[in-house]
Amino acid sequence: MVTSTLGQALSNPKIVAKTAYMGICLFGTYHLTKLSFALLTTALMGRFGKPQLVRETSKIWTNNYAAIPFIWGKKFAKRNIMK
Repeated sequence: MVTSTLGQALSNPKIVAKTAYMGICLFGTYHLTKLSFALLTTALMGRFGKPQLVRETSKIWTNNYAAIPFIWGKKFAKRNIMK
């Protein structure tokens, strides 16, 4: 009895199409949700995972040591003079 019902279901193209459609929808939903959570986690960790000092540093870094006074002066002018 079970095999005859299964045979009837597989011979009906509407049931086969609906089953395939639902399978594809479930597959896509699963992977879209998985990707969305991964992107959300990455975004949240990028925003809240770093301390404030790492995001906004006042350290001047350059290989050209002669340029440090000019860089410092430009930074000082931008912060204090150009308010």
